[in-house]
Amino acid sequence: MHSTLSTHMAASWDASLAFHGHNCPGLALGCRVATDALARMGMDGPSQDEELVCVAETDSCAVDAIQAITGCTLGKGNLLLRIRGKHAFTFYHRDSTGSFRILWRASQKHDMPRPERALYYLSAPASALYTISEARHPLPEKALISASLICALCGELTAESHIRLRDGQPQCMDCHVTASRVLR
Repeated sequence: MHSTLSTHMAASWDASLAFHGHNCPGLALGCRVATDALARMGMDGPSQDEELVCVAETDSCAVDAIQAITGCTLGKGNLLLRIRGKHAFTFYHRDSTGSFRILWRASQKHDMPRPERALYYLSAPASALYTISEARHPLPEKALISASLICALCGELTAESHIRLRDGQPQCMDCHVTASRVLR
C-alpha cells in the first residue's frame, strides 16, 4: 500500500495502524481527515497541548487515527465527542481564529474489498471524499480539572461535574436513581 501513498500520508497511516492495531476503512477515513486537517491548519505535527481541538461526531475507528495523528486526546481534553452518528470532525486552533468542519461524504464503496477501500480513502482527491464548512459551534473551553467527591451510596470518588444530588447527598450517575424513562 505504501508505494501508492505520499511519504507523509504513509507515515500518518503507519502511526494510525500502530495505535489502532488493524487495517480498516474507518481508520483510513480518520487518517485522511486528520492528515488533511493538520495541513489545513498549517501544522507539521501533532498538538503538544490543547492548541488544537477536535470535536468528533462519531465514536468509530476514525477517532483512533485522529488521536494518533493530531495529538487530540480525551485525556488532554482537546478531543471531545458529540456523538451524532456522522463522520464529521470539527477542528479549532486556539491560537488563531481557524476552525472548520469536515463532513465525510464518500460512499461506503462496499463493492470494493476493505484494503482497497482503505487505500482509496487515503489517496483519492479530497473533493471526492469530504466537504469542508464553517464550524457549527463555538470553540469549546479548555479542559476543566474537577474536584472529586465521594458518592454517598457506593463510596467511589467521582468527578464533581458528574455528581447528582439527592436530598443534598452527592451521588454518582450509576447510583443516582432518576424518574426519567431515558437510560444514560
